[in-house]
Amino acid sequence: MKVPNAVSTVWCLFRIPLVLAVVYLALHAALAASSARHGYGSPDGLGAGFVTLAVVVVALRLVLIIAVPAVLAYRVVTLVLPKIRPVDTR
Repeated sequence: MKVPNAVSTVWCLFRIPLVLAVVYLALHAALAASSARHGYGSPDGLGAGFVTLAVVVVALRLVLIIAVPAVLAYRVVTLVLPKIRPVDTR
């Protein structure tokens, strides 16, 4: 069964931002689980491993917060620009 062109276009437009959003949520879950085990309120206190992991995860999440809208905007612009035709002013 052939996929309609509109569905294929929408899938190509949103595929990368969707993957990046899922990665963002997975990083959030990983940091929350690690924080529950080794973060604030743990008997051993904050360890160097937890702080390092937290810094890396927060940095990756910030990159994703910037990358998802940027990729989505790029995809929309590249989809719309070829359809815009200059108006003939003669």
